[in-house]
Amino acid sequence: MSRDGGRKAPVPLFLTMMGVMEAFAGPVRHVYIHVPFCTARCDYCDFEAEPVGAAGPAEPAVAALFERYVAAVGAEWERERAACDVRRVASLYLGGGTPALLGPARLERIVAGFDGHLTPRAEMTVETNPDEADAAFAAWAATRGVRVSLGVQSFDPMLRAALGRRPAADPAAATRRLRTAGVRDLSIDLMHGIPGQTTSDLDADLGMVDDLAPDHVSWYELDVSAGTPLARRLRGGHGPRPPARAGEDERAAQHRHVVSGLECRGYRWYEVSNFARPGRQARHNVAYWRARPYLGLGPGAVSTVGRRRWRNAPGAAAYGEALAADRLPHRHVETLDATTLARERLMLAARCGLAVPIDEVAAAIDAAALAPLGAAGLLSLHSGTIRVTRKGRYVANEVCVRLFRA
Repeated sequence: MSRDGGRKAPVPLFLTMMGVMEAFAGPVRHVYIHVPFCTARCDYCDFEAEPVGAAGPAEPAVAALFERYVAAVGAEWERERAACDVRRVASLYLGGGTPALLGPARLERIVAGFDGHLTPRAEMTVETNPDEADAAFAAWAATRGVRVSLGVQSFDPMLRAALGRRPAADPAAATRRLRTAGVRDLSIDLMHGIPGQTTSDLDADLGMVDDLAPDHVSWYELDVSAGTPLARRLRGGHGPRPPARAGEDERAAQHRHVVSGLECRGYRWYEVSNFARPGRQARHNVAYWRARPYLGLGPGAVSTVGRRRWRNAPGAAAYGEALAADRLPHRHVETLDATTLARERLMLAARCGLAVPIDEVAAAIDAAALAPLGAAGLLSLHSGTIRVTRKGRYVANEVCVRLFRA
């Protein structure tokens, strides 16, 4: 699922335009695999990630950890496939972390376990950073027909450095290498709200979009999470202090600039932070937003089937040990009540500009908020439905906070 702050998070936050009682109902056809490993944690990252160092799989202990992880994912898949009666998989998404760090041979072993269950037009996505998008990965991805999601954040090396990204990475070269190898479905992740970033910087990144012509763009606002190295540096703590971050109004203006810039280039704004050429929406993420049931495999991954949601405990070592011993990893399990489902549904509708029948989400709405939000042009009320307007989509989270009952 797409990760705010630069990558895709394993926990989808939104539901779809269907009755609350139907949410996450039906057969499981979507699988997320969380690969928690990365070479080094970026300064803004607060995700479930396990840095393994620059040597990566060349280090024997890391290679052994990777092998145990690959075997464990296969074992968890077999258990959950049987338990949830998974017959056909329409989308498979390997997120992280940096899945490409596993290398083509291990990636192939993971996805080969799904070969008998993938639909003919199944979408298979693998995330990578530019450093891991080498010739071997590019060749494997092209041969497998993989949709590649490349973490760029910014094409400006100074702005990447402000985020604690590795300076050796060249995202433009990585993008061209993937295209030259034959990768036909390419998504790039970019960010706005980076400390020191200006409108001219955004225009430069838009120019690179022109040059590289990705099929899909996820362009997130940087989320500065408490406790991260970037948050400490912005407060003047340990490490070189980055340039001051733009204020809330300026970041909102940057978002509007991104939306207009991409729409002018032929990308459809189909979710607050996501843009696609015609027919190139991320089908796996759309399945989340439409409340399709899904399985999450790997440490820290989340699954939701019916009204049951469970999250695997983090930690690749413990995850591997449990499944090697023919046990499920430790999990947190919850039952989703009708109010939670309705609130999530409204969040999805707000971010995607979809109309919702009011009577199906009335339990979650503060009716007194409808008129003021409508008068402000943030909501449209028509024929018994509620829809967040284009203007409202720029502040979708705030609109929903005002809509929700206390």
